[in-house]
Amino acid sequence: MSYLTEWITSIILFILLATVVEMLLPNSSMQKYTKLVIGLLLIVVILTPILKLLSTDMDELFAKMTTHSSYTSKENTENLIEMKKKEIQASHAAYILNKAAVLMKEDVEEELRENYGVTVKDLQVVVKNEDQLTELPIEENIESVVILLEQAEDETAIQVVKPVQIDTSRQKEPAPSSKEEGKIANFLADRWQLQPTNISVAVEGGD
Repeated sequence: MSYLTEWITSIILFILLATVVEMLLPNSSMQKYTKLVIGLLLIVVILTPILKLLSTDMDELFAKMTTHSSYTSKENTENLIEMKKKEIQASHAAYILNKAAVLMKEDVEEELRENYGVTVKDLQVVVKNEDQLTELPIEENIESVVILLEQAEDETAIQVVKPVQIDTSRQKEPAPSSKEEGKIANFLADRWQLQPTNISVAVEGGD
């Protein structure tokens, strides 16, 4: 903006100067040559920005534009690579947590069935710095375990189709109480080498 103001100011000053010079010149044959020279100089002043642009090294200008374009392209590529890296890390961390949950479930499921009459329906593991997880988490890195249990089915029952009879006097077998859930939490904490407070136990259908 300042360059444009300077350019317009130069044109105005030159016109004023040319007018003064023209007024000072006597009426003679030299006046028309003077006007011709002043007109040519005015054209030069008006075309000054274009002359400066033409005098600029086009190779250097092109190199600057190419450098800026390359920098922008490089920055976009780096951002894309970083996003893909985070996606891969998140997917890998989710796979590791799922594998850890499966192993922990297999480690306790048999005893839960035999001793407490329940099976694991769902198990979720929460760890510190999940985005940096590269291997199975150790006890120190596990923040909490949320486990959902359900009543185990009686596998010894004889699978024979019998007529359906509704016995209203028979009550539904109650789910484990909060006290029983506390025992299960202590059992799991001892098996997984965790604090009982870091284990949340819920029994489907319980209070």
